[in-house]
Amino acid sequence: MPGLTVQREVPVVAMQARLVGTIEIDTSTNCLVVRTPIGTPGGTDRLVDIDVAWPPGWSVALRDGTPALIDATGQLACRLGDEVEVGGGFVEATVIDVVSCTGQARIFEAYHITRA
Repeated sequence: MPGLTVQREVPVVAMQARLVGTIEIDTSTNCLVVRTPIGTPGGTDRLVDIDVAWPPGWSVALRDGTPALIDATGQLACRLGDEVEVGGGFVEATVIDVVSCTGQARIFEAYHITRA
């Protein structure tokens, strides 16, 4: 099963940024990430894996043989390959006291998720 970054506490403030991408597994770290296109100075997009700190109690489990993100109530939030919109914002991992699954210093602190 892939690893996952999870918040230790519910955020005090709900940030208003939005991360849009696909739920994927970073094969170099075996971590669940949101893969999103980022523009480059040359005008082309490249795909970047963003480590997301999911709310407390969220986990990864197999659903119909596919890794899936499970919310704190045990309900399916999304599956591998789903397009998602994640509300929240970028923060330093040390500021919110989490260990990044991918080792990234800045992570996206999730407040909510919807399937696109």
